[in-house]
Amino acid sequence: MTLKDRLTEALNATPAENTHRRDILNAALNAGETDAQIGAALSRLIDAREQKAAQLEKNGQAAQAKAERDEAVALRLLADPGATQTAGKSAASGAKKGPMFTRLQMILGGVAVVALGVALWQALKPADEIDLSKPQGGQEITVFKDDHTMGNPNAPIKLLEYAAPMCPHCARFTQDEFPAFKREFIDTGRVFYIFRVYPLGGPDGAIEAIARCLPKDRYFPYMEMMFREQPQWDPDGYQIPDVSAAIVKLAANEGLSEDKAKTCMADRAVLERVNEIGQDAQIRYQVQGTPTFVMNGQVMNFPGDRTIGEVLRLRINSLTNGGQ
Repeated sequence: MTLKDRLTEALNATPAENTHRRDILNAALNAGETDAQIGAALSRLIDAREQKAAQLEKNGQAAQAKAERDEAVALRLLADPGATQTAGKSAASGAKKGPMFTRLQMILGGVAVVALGVALWQALKPADEIDLSKPQGGQEITVFKDDHTMGNPNAPIKLLEYAAPMCPHCARFTQDEFPAFKREFIDTGRVFYIFRVYPLGGPDGAIEAIARCLPKDRYFPYMEMMFREQPQWDPDGYQIPDVSAAIVKLAANEGLSEDKAKTCMADRAVLERVNEIGQDAQIRYQVQGTPTFVMNGQVMNFPGDRTIGEVLRLRINSLTNGGQ
């Protein structure tokens, strides 16, 4: 039996209430026609669940972490029916498994998964060593016509942030650090700030679609509200059962009726654009998680012992005070 057949059979047998499992199986099946394409997407989804489990355990949420690991084990057994129970126990205990597919397949699968808007939640990737004067290589920032920006386009520093409404790190940065950062660097003309949604899950696309329905000057206030109100709608972090209804309810704060909010959320052109931006981020900057910051074309690294704001401030000052 092919991988596609196994996943189809599993999908048909999965109860409707197990939405997480059904979303993952659907995403993998829709990632391509060949077993290689489907397998690459499935492998990436499994890795994402294991990473999330590790973060949940770190946060003291042992029960949720176990549920994520159990799900990852079940999915690995679907991907590889010959896997032993011993291997499953290793995965459940948090042991890091080797890649199931080649690196090229993983990259291609990742692009397909992001295009589908499936949950690929990742924490900030800590760096063991960091040289603030030498961020990772990237490409010069191109400002798109539909970008949402703040500040002077002629500022010496261009800062692009890829964020997702579902991302808790993005929410913390937006609430705790961004106001001061804006006053110090954006409002003073030192930084031109560009914000793009990198979709981690279906709700991210829906929220971005509503944001683009609003008057342009309400885009950022609405996004700030959705970050602040994550506990009211985020299915991953807070187990909200009816995410669509929760997002629609919050849209009323911006004056959108239920019908209007639903129409905005279903705008196919906007959703396709969100997916295009996610694909471009992976191809142009190798973005794999959120938040990701690109400064003057270079992807930033963040060590675990410093906040995002601290690292950005050091880098900006090094560039504008005679640095690189």
